[in-house]
This record gives sequence, structure tokens and C-alpha cells, in this order.
Amino acid sequence: MSPFEFITVFVSLIVGFTLAHILRAVSDLYEIRERVQTYWLNSLWVATVIMWSIFTWWGLWMLSIELTEWTYAQYWILVINVSSIYFFTTLVLPKATDKGEINLEKHYYSVHKAFFSVVAFSLFSSAIVNYSLFGQPLIGPMTIMPCIVGCAAIVGVFTNSKSYHKGIGIFMFIMFIAFQLTDVTVIKYVQ
Repeated sequence: MSPFEFITVFVSLIVGFTLAHILRAVSDLYEIRERVQTYWLNSLWVATVIMWSIFTWWGLWMLSIELTEWTYAQYWILVINVSSIYFFTTLVLPKATDKGEINLEKHYYSVHKAFFSVVAFSLFSSAIVNYSLFGQPLIGPMTIMPCIVGCAAIVGVFTNSKSYHKGIGIFMFIMFIAFQLTDVTVIKYVQ
């Protein structure tokens, strides 16, 4: 077993649990849809966190090429980053309840401080991952961009402005589509 295979087993479990959680939450709310008041921004974040999780998993492949040796600190940095994705994913949708209406707009604004705190942490830790694991320059697009977006997420913690939240939601969605469209990673089986 290579170091990459050993490390990514645990990380893949976390990403898998993340996707399973969000897909289950969507399914549960769909089952009680007559009691759910939808909110487009909440739905946009659901799509964004799904893309974020899938893109994270896909991006792990480059570590099989970039790193042949791992330290415990590098492993922890990666686990912390991927765990943060799980944590903010759990906040996107409320738990389906047996009774009462579920208002997704109300839910969004009731958890936005915690959600954006964890999103900001995830983005800042992504910059650290990009620098320490992927060998990106300390001052470069793959370290600076996550920090800039992380600062925008911090603003999301402290503002209740609906227009700001709509803007950052659309921005993050477009950003993840752009990341995926510009990714040139090719995974090949080599014997």
C-alpha cells in the first residue's frame, strides 16, 4: 500500500460521509416537501457544497503525484480541512422533523454565523493545504484566492444583509463551477 492510499482511505471516508449526509438531508426534506418552504439561496448552497465535496475528492489525486512521503502534520492539515467541509455541510439543511413547517430561509439565517465561520476556516485551511501539500507558492493564486474568499466568508458571519448573502452565494457557486471547468487533472492507470 502506498502512502497516498493509506492517507486517502480515511480522508475519502470523511468526504464520503459528507456527500452521504447532504444527499440524505435533501432526500429527507423531499419526502416531507409539502411542509418545506424552499429558499433558492439555500438550494444554491446545497449544490455548492456538493460540488465542493466532489471537487475536494477529485483534487486528492494530485497528492498521489505530488507527495511520496507524508508527515503526521501534513496528514492532520488534510484531515482538518476535509472535516471542516463536513461540518459546514451539516449546517446547510435542517433535520427533517415529524411535525411543523420547515422554512429554509429562516434556517439559513439562523445558522449563517456558524456556517460562514466554518466555510472561512475551510478556505483558510485550503490555502495551507495548497501550500504545504500541493507545493503551491506561498504568494500565488491557489493560496491567495482561498484567503480572499475566506475573508468574504468572514463578512458573511457578521452581516445579516440579504443582498450580501445572495451575492456571496452566487459567487461561491460560480467559483466552484469555474474551478471544475478549469481543472486539467487526468487520472491514468499505470501498470
